[in-house]
Amino acid sequence: MVKNAEAFPFENQDSSVPSAEQNTSAPADVDVRGNGAANASDRGLQTMFEFDPNDGTLKWSDDEAASRIFGVARDQIASTGTAFSECILDDEDEARVAAFVGQRPSYACEYQLRRPDGKGHWVEERGGWIGTGPNRRLISVIRSIEGRKRREEQLSWLALNDELTGLLNRAHLRKTLETHIARLESGEQTGAYILAGIDDVGAINADFGFEAADKVIVETSQRLSGVLGPKDRIGRVAGTKFGIIINDCDAEELRQVCVRLLNVVRENVVNTKSGAVAASVSLGAVSLPEQATTTNETMTRAEAALDAAKRIGKSSWSLFTDKTDVVSMRRRNTHMSDVILTALNERRIRLAFQPIVGDLDEVPAKFECLIRMHGEDGQLVPAPEFIPAAERLGLVHLLDRRVLELALNTLAVCPNIHLNVNISMETVKDFVWAEGYIALLRAHQEFTNRITVELTETQIIDSIDATIEFVSEIKRLGCSFGIDDFGAGYTSFRNLKAMDIDILKIDGSFVTGVSSSRENQLFVRTLLDLARNFGMKTVAEWVDNEADAMLLKGLGVDYLQGFMIGKPEITPDWLPEGAPNDAPQRSVERG
Repeated sequence: MVKNAEAFPFENQDSSVPSAEQNTSAPADVDVRGNGAANASDRGLQTMFEFDPNDGTLKWSDDEAASRIFGVARDQIASTGTAFSECILDDEDEARVAAFVGQRPSYACEYQLRRPDGKGHWVEERGGWIGTGPNRRLISVIRSIEGRKRREEQLSWLALNDELTGLLNRAHLRKTLETHIARLESGEQTGAYILAGIDDVGAINADFGFEAADKVIVETSQRLSGVLGPKDRIGRVAGTKFGIIINDCDAEELRQVCVRLLNVVRENVVNTKSGAVAASVSLGAVSLPEQATTTNETMTRAEAALDAAKRIGKSSWSLFTDKTDVVSMRRRNTHMSDVILTALNERRIRLAFQPIVGDLDEVPAKFECLIRMHGEDGQLVPAPEFIPAAERLGLVHLLDRRVLELALNTLAVCPNIHLNVNISMETVKDFVWAEGYIALLRAHQEFTNRITVELTETQIIDSIDATIEFVSEIKRLGCSFGIDDFGAGYTSFRNLKAMDIDILKIDGSFVTGVSSSRENQLFVRTLLDLARNFGMKTVAEWVDNEADAMLLKGLGVDYLQGFMIGKPEITPDWLPEGAPNDAPQRSVERG
């Protein structure tokens, strides 16, 4: 029988990394429809028994419930304490053993019952002694917790692995790469990091559909994994990119590995429901530790090498060189630095407001502020083209500050509006810029009760201490705090509690198509249960059809956001002319 479960099961997971040859498939989902051990009828299933120490017998309060818990007929239910103990998998809990022999007044434990089919079924047992003398009895309640254990198992797996491919996720691959580089630097071996990017996925989406593209991503991941060594590692670091850690190789072996990876993907077509797709990958390689000594440096240089490979053509590979870095990265950095600074000086950074509603027929009063930039030609520059560059160049602090200024201007003229603003982790963990951000809020504290500051979950994981301190300060001023893209990363129970979160925004990848995806429904239910336990409100992003919206509200989501609710608008009809760049002379109210 296993020991009592930890109070925070997410915080003590096995951190071992599966090899390329190990099975990384997801744990079985909780069966909410069928007749498995964790089916819907087992939810809340419990019964009580009385143990008589004089003859060692058990009496059950509900034979039917007991038979379902043990997975046997009524006449086969354990009728003695000894028979019950024989049904317990592994070592019996010490507190339980001591209680049954009268050495403890009460006990509580969790363990697995061995069922006739050989499978274990998780239960919780709590009991205590009552009475005195010959009438003394041990009264205990046993309850099925199989469903909860299945959900915990799935969340634990998702903390380390990518849901679509089963490979390591980006966060865990980064940690593995960091350990790998440290080991190489302390020894005499050499290794490599390879970034593999699937070629022309946009064309696959357009010609065959998103389902076919997903099939290509999964098939590519399996083919790449299949030709790696037992000590190599692979993870999905972006939608169509895979990071590969080669354990031990010199320059010639690295070339052979790259050729092998290119060939295994392109040698056979990928069969999808929409037709056969001829897939290929391009590779950017970095020799370790010769060409990089940190995780960030390694991954950045692999990106530069991949860019160089893609310029050569499909199914190509390129090894990073100093020339690769100087020609590609420095030129882009210089250009984007000028573009961003000029846009800030010329007040061409704007906000687009996307509505957030509690019900489909509600007049929006909550909006997320999404940053936009007008180019010198008046055209909008997509955020992905300048936000990563701003973070890399140390300019994202200026953008965060400008977004907050524009949001405060908006709140000043629209008294019934509530705004969500995003902030980067670079600002949060930089003491000077974080204090400046907080000072701006402090100077406009009459508006802070209408502001929710958001951070993405994957950012929070990297700097949890700085996040907790920052959140404490802004909440003291009256702001709310939300985690964006929740479910994309892995935040422990303890950290969720410590940050005093008001809003969880469920990652859009779990929301899109939720009405037709049982897996997404399961994950959303789990996140909603988590939010309720901590008293948090929830927002579902990327809601783009009524079926998804109705299901999400039925599951208990508090707010909806997405193109069905409304697209982001720079000049919505409720915003006075000239605002928020120019403060108008009047204020408006939402009806």
